[in-house]
Amino acid sequence: MNLKWNLRELYKNNEEFYNEINYVKKLLYEVMNSNVDINDANDLLFLLNSEWHIKELANNILVYGSLMYYKNIKSEECIKLKDDAEKFSNEVNSKLKFIENKILTCGKNKIFRLLEENTDLQIYKQHINNLFRLQEHIQKEEINNVIRDNNNKISEYINKYNKLLRDIDYGQIEVNDETIEINSSNFAKYISSRDRETRKKTYLSVDNCFNVKNDEFADLLNNIYGYRIENSELENYDTVLDKVLSNENINPNILKSLIQSVNNNLPLIQKYLSLKAEILKIDDPHLYDFGVPLDKNLKLKYSMEEAVEIIKNALSPLGEEYLENVEYLLNGHFDAEPDDHKHQSITFSWNTYSFMNFRGSYNDLKNMIHELGHIINYSLSKKNLPFIYEDSTIFVGETASIVNEILLNRYLYKNAKNTKEKLFYLSKEIENYFTSVFKQTMYTEYENELYSFRKENDLTKKILSEKYFKLIKKYYGENITYDEEASYEWSRLGHLYRWSYYPYKYATGLIMASVVVNSLIDEKTLSKEQYMEFLASGSCMYSLDLLKMLNIDLTNSDIINEGFNILKKDVEELEKNLILKK
Repeated sequence: MNLKWNLRELYKNNEEFYNEINYVKKLLYEVMNSNVDINDANDLLFLLNSEWHIKELANNILVYGSLMYYKNIKSEECIKLKDDAEKFSNEVNSKLKFIENKILTCGKNKIFRLLEENTDLQIYKQHINNLFRLQEHIQKEEINNVIRDNNNKISEYINKYNKLLRDIDYGQIEVNDETIEINSSNFAKYISSRDRETRKKTYLSVDNCFNVKNDEFADLLNNIYGYRIENSELENYDTVLDKVLSNENINPNILKSLIQSVNNNLPLIQKYLSLKAEILKIDDPHLYDFGVPLDKNLKLKYSMEEAVEIIKNALSPLGEEYLENVEYLLNGHFDAEPDDHKHQSITFSWNTYSFMNFRGSYNDLKNMIHELGHIINYSLSKKNLPFIYEDSTIFVGETASIVNEILLNRYLYKNAKNTKEKLFYLSKEIENYFTSVFKQTMYTEYENELYSFRKENDLTKKILSEKYFKLIKKYYGENITYDEEASYEWSRLGHLYRWSYYPYKYATGLIMASVVVNSLIDEKTLSKEQYMEFLASGSCMYSLDLLKMLNIDLTNSDIINEGFNILKKDVEELEKNLILKK
């Protein structure tokens, strides 16, 4: 098993990468100067084919440049590759806007008549439908120039955030008379240490170190949010949230229903936190106590070979075709071996490539199977669809990855060696809900508050900390002792800077994935074939329509409630086992 990337599938070397940029520049120049008549079906086909061919090539350039950077984040050459790829990608997307403008200017009725004249155009029907759906938000060139400048400024601030994050000093702690330098790589290890004093020192050290820089973090966030709000207003959206949801054609009521359901079920997760504190024999639990495994004496470590075998067994309910894709992608498309030159704190998937540093922990195993879900989803879509529809929306894509997580946990629970292990895996399934549903919804509420406040006021360190602290107390409940340092955590939430309203998709993803797994068991209401068809459908339909392939109607709040019923049963089982142990 070769758990390293083979990026030669993209480009043989950096020279070929730059040659490709020059080639795409030539294609871009040719299409921009073609002077074709948009009123002719063949010319329309030429423009659309050219647009998406160029975008596909530019995407390969962006993927390669970014992946090379994450493999070696301190290499000046790799930093340049990433920067050049990003600049070129922005240039391509900006210059190709003229095609959309031509289509919209021509008018919906005329364009759809052209679609009927040439059957080859039918492939673009969903895309064109979407263009006209969003027409009121597409602006004239002078306004687009402002939006583009704002986006460039946002990118600059995000780059400043990334640099600030890379350079930050996490501080030092004393462990067994040894001085340990905390960093992004070992933070997770020490914050989940079985020794409570080590957890406390790690938590306080890191949050205080971030607090030193929080004026800078606040300034970055204030500027980023300001430009995002301005862009949404320029594009005729009432809020940034409206813009995000509109792009994926998501009904805003779904998010409202999620937040309401989570708030209604806060006592359930707070009950779990109390049970965990009781099991761990902690009378005054702090936030830094909840990362420790349920059984402090249980030591789980997996070799790379063991991890791969467990993953294959866990995913076997999805069928042979799925497992064949696992085998293929783990050879050349998954970079998992630890390397000091790699980015240490990020795990991600992009295109058909996944990235992480596998060190053998349970979380590493979970991350590995999660990312596999993403690249299998993309790979199946890539085989089945043209580039324009290859990529799933995050809203749908998280379902594909979290299904894998649930299957992993249930496999490990079923094959546990003893009761201690069973309780550990049961608690992990509950904690998945806590992390992916409750915490991500908390972050979504936080974003709502920040965007609302930023419309009229500046975001300062004081405001950001106060609002975050208030939400933490609401979600975690009254039975916890809160350290002041908890209020500084917002600065460590990378998604606040890099994306808008990203977290809620994990919440809906887990709820939907739980329903899917229950439906797939013994194929009672969902077949393997249906699930594979869903994975291969990319974005050829709107997200909510795609989910109906899984018999999921997310506009029905019963689906969300079904997810919480699964959680309730798990918490009850944990409580029952705790009583039995007594």
